[in-house]
Order: sequence, then C-alpha cells, then structure tokens
Amino acid sequence: MKQPARPLVCGIATISLLGIGLSVAVAGPAGATPASAPSWADVQAAKADQAETQQTVDELASRLGSLQDSADQAGIVVQQAGQTYALAASEQQEAQATLDDLGSQAERAKAAADASAGQVAALVVELSRTGGGDLSTSMLVDASDAKDLLYQVGTMSHLSERSATVLAKAQADQNTVDALAAQKRQATKALAKATDATKNALDTANSVAAQANGALQDAQGQQNEVLQQLAFLKGTTVATESAYYTDQRAQQAEVALAAQATKDAAAGSSAPTRTTTTTTTKNNPVPSTGGSNGGASSSNPAPAPSKSSNAAPAPAPAPAPAPAPAPSKSSAPAPAPAPAPVTTAPSTPSKAAGAIAFARAQLGDAYVLNGAGPNVWDCSGLVMMAYSSQGIATGGHNVVWQYNYFKSIGRLVPLSQRQPGDILFYSSNGTASGGYHDSIYTGNGRMIEAARPGVGVVERGVWLPNQLLPYVARPSGSM
Repeated sequence: MKQPARPLVCGIATISLLGIGLSVAVAGPAGATPASAPSWADVQAAKADQAETQQTVDELASRLGSLQDSADQAGIVVQQAGQTYALAASEQQEAQATLDDLGSQAERAKAAADASAGQVAALVVELSRTGGGDLSTSMLVDASDAKDLLYQVGTMSHLSERSATVLAKAQADQNTVDALAAQKRQATKALAKATDATKNALDTANSVAAQANGALQDAQGQQNEVLQQLAFLKGTTVATESAYYTDQRAQQAEVALAAQATKDAAAGSSAPTRTTTTTTTKNNPVPSTGGSNGGASSSNPAPAPSKSSNAAPAPAPAPAPAPAPAPSKSSAPAPAPAPAPVTTAPSTPSKAAGAIAFARAQLGDAYVLNGAGPNVWDCSGLVMMAYSSQGIATGGHNVVWQYNYFKSIGRLVPLSQRQPGDILFYSSNGTASGGYHDSIYTGNGRMIEAARPGVGVVERGVWLPNQLLPYVARPSGSM
C-alpha cells in the first residue's frame, strides 16, 4: 500500500495521500496520533453488527482527523523553511536589480563625465592659444586620464568665470562616477551575500523535507488504510469517503475560524495602522498583531483533481488507489460583491471571484519553491498571480511582503469579517514578521492554497486557524 516518495526538481520530497495532502516533517511539532487503531480484523468483525459498525466508523474518523492534524502541524516546518528560502530568493533578485540599475547609472554618468572632460580639454587648447595664464597644451600630454586633467586644471590660479564653471561641472560629473563606482562595489558584495543566503536557505529547506521521507511513507499507508476501512464499513468508495471527510472538516474549520476571531477580539488585537510606506519589496518590521499559536485545530485537505500538468520541474503527486473527486462547485459560495460601479455590464463578476477562479484553474498543479506558474506554484506565487490576473498588485512574491503591502495601503480587515477572495496569513509568532504561508479564502471554511511539496495546489478546509493572523487582506471590493 505504501508508495515511495518521489523527489521534486528542487530536491524536496513529500507525498500526496489519496488526494489528501499529507506532509510530516520529523523535526517539526506533531500532534499525537492514537496509540492503536482498528485492524482489518476488527473492521471485518464490526461489519456484522450495526452498533459496532458505527462505533468503529467513529474511531476511524477520529484517527483520520488526528493523522491530518499531526501532518498539518509538522508541515509548518517545511513551509517555514520554504518561506525563508522565498525571502532569500526575493532579496537576491532585489540585490541583482540594484546592481543592474547602478550599472546603467554608471554608464550614463561615465558618458557625461567624458563629455565634460572633453570640454575642459578644449578649454585648455583655447586658452593656451590666447595666452591664458599658466594653462598649456602640455597638460593634455601630461594628463594620464580625464581625472588627472581635471586635477591639473584645478591647480591653476588664473581661471576665468567661464573656465571655472566648465571645470566645476566636469569635477561634479567625475564625482558622480566615483560615487557610483563605490556603490557598485557595495552592491556586488551585497549580491554575493544574498546569493549565499539563498543557497543556504534552499539547502536547509531540502534537508528539512528529506528528513521527513520515512515518516511520510508510513503516514501514507496509515491514511490510505483508514479511508479504505471506512469505505468497506459503509459500503461506499474511497473517493466518496474522502469527499465526505473534506466537507466535514470544512464545516469544523468554519466553526474554529469563528472561535479564533472571537478569541482575537477578546485579546484586544488593535487594528493595523495604515502607513505611508509604498515599497512592495522590503521586509519592514511590523508591530505584533496579537495572533496566537496554540495547539492543533480541525483541518481538512481537499482532494486534488487529476489535472494534466506540463510542468517539467516537478512530478505529479503520487497516485492513489482511488483518487477523490474535486469538491463540488455547487458548494462554493456566491461571488463577493462587485466593487464600485464601472462602465462594464452589471453581470461582470467581481475581481475577488476572478482571482478565486484563476486559483481553482490551477488545482492539481505541483508545488515548487519560488514557483509562480504557469504549472508550478508556491503559496505566495499563487496568491500573487491570481490577483495579478485581475490587474491587482499584491506586494511581491513573498508572504511577509504581501501582508506588509496590504497593511501599507489600508486593505486589512479583521478575520471575523472574512469574505471569499480575502487572503489568509499564517504566522509562527502571531506577527507579520513570522509569516510563513498564505492562501485565498473561498468561503464556508475552505481555502485554496499551494500547500507544500508533494501536495501542490488544493482547495481544502482552513487548517490550524490558531496559526492565522487576526487580519486578512482584501485586495479588492468594499472594506
């Protein structure tokens, strides 16, 4: 029943269980699973007695939930390592862009300095012909470069106002060249440092996931077997039981979300202050938003549809004996209210609904670190491109940057006011600085996420609500 884990192109290996995403990292915090579970002999014996059948069904359902809670808790470690890598990769890209920009500025400054130095050289020739003090053409011969020429001319004691102006301009242009050269040297060092940090972060992320392989194979067999036992007892199929489990967990998640929102309000989480910052690529410190990070809570991963993917970098999730169907579209909530009236027809769907539709079109795609389409994604990459498809910026390809961006433009609302299309943020320390994962809320306790390696893009119940920040981002629509 066990299937070997298959490595992704980035070196991270995890497993998709029967359409239910399950990642277990040995180094991470894991909830305790039942010490013993009903065996096949127990299940077969229970089948003959209706009362015993129901009791065994309840035991199996509880075990399935415990396995998933444990997986979600452990998966945090993998996601946090992925976020660290994403941040390092983003900073490396920013460092490269800074260096490229300085290079362009330096080229323009050098051209301007050369032109100014040429004017000084022409001035030397002109004044030497008219007996202009102690200027002579020997300067042109003795000067090894433009900078040397400017120095020699600057030592002269008899310069006209026009000559002094030409010289001052040339010296200012040369100073700009020197300043940019110094900045380029610093930027080159910063890029090298950022490159090393990115490599180390990727190695760490790969190592964290690699440590989980043994536990993953064992967990795959356990969850697979539980679903098969449930299907046997109830006379259904694994696909039916998986879909039923998904729906139940979504209902539990909606209740848990309401409880968490109430807890946040009672804790006195202050509303995020709108700042004047407009930068979308800086990880600025953010004051605590008062979230909590207690124990595991109800969660449910949705079965990933069998979507054909052309992604070369990452393989498809491990096959299951009986893949579960995608959640029924009829269970999805109505689209969020449309934004302020525009010139388009009233029937035009809201941008939030459009972002959800984009994300749903990626269901079944693989997870790859720093992926942003077209067939591979990480969590912030999916969020970014879903809203980019609607012409809405999200602040960059990074969980923390996205939260800070929406805070800076005043687009955060309390978790209790969540609507389909809002962005949920997970944090390890209750503040934006600890953000490690985000997803798009789709209503009725569900969300769409690029979960983690081996699971990919799924629509499932909101997991571990106690890890959510108390504010969600609302990229479009009324506040």
